Amino acid sequence: VQYKLVPGCTGQALLSGDRTLLDGIIQTAKQFQSEGAKAISAACGFFGQFQSEVAEALDIPVYLSSLVQIPWIEIGLKSKQKIGVLTAYEAGLTSNLFQSCGVNNTDRLVIGDLSREEEFSAILEGRGSFDNDKIRMEVVQKAIELVELEPDIAAILLECSDLPPYAYDIQKAAQLPVYDYISLIRWVHFANSQRPYVGFI
Repeated sequence: VQYKLVPGCTGQALLSGDRTLLDGIIQTAKQFQSEGAKAISAACGFFGQFQSEVAEALDIPVYLSSLVQIPWIEIGLKSKQKIGVLTAYEAGLTSNLFQSCGVNNTDRLVIGDLSREEEFSAILEGRGSFDNDKIRMEVVQKAIELVELEPDIAAILLECSDLPPYAYDIQKAAQLPVYDYISLIRWVHFANSQRPYVGFI
């Protein structure tokens, strides 16, 4: 796994979908491609603002946001069932972001906004430090609130790349499948690192 920073990419610019970031994201992705990368992902779910354009610009698979998993999750659920989405910043979940990630209908999504939580907001605001246990409590409580509010929720998706450390606790409390950007990366990685088959045929 290789990592690169996108020049000039700040958290606030990313959350607001600043279009001036596009060229830098594409150029950084092309550097990965030229170095032999087999696929590209990103951390923050709001990179999804640029998903369709970056995928079009490259010759290798690109999956920039955990939100691209929504169509996969939906297809396995009953038509009346819904997906709870925990996000760092609900105001940034625009129709353009969803459409870029292949989500054309958001009626089945129930959003849980963490941006105003006392401790989690430290991440969003870049306050420098936070209490991990307090954030775990806030995140789990938000998941529970979503399920209590909407009993038809059958799966939970974590938009934010800071949330996977709490996926186990969320699943334990909600008793539902939990998807995040790590589940996305594992899926992409497995497709690009197949091993010789061993077993009965």
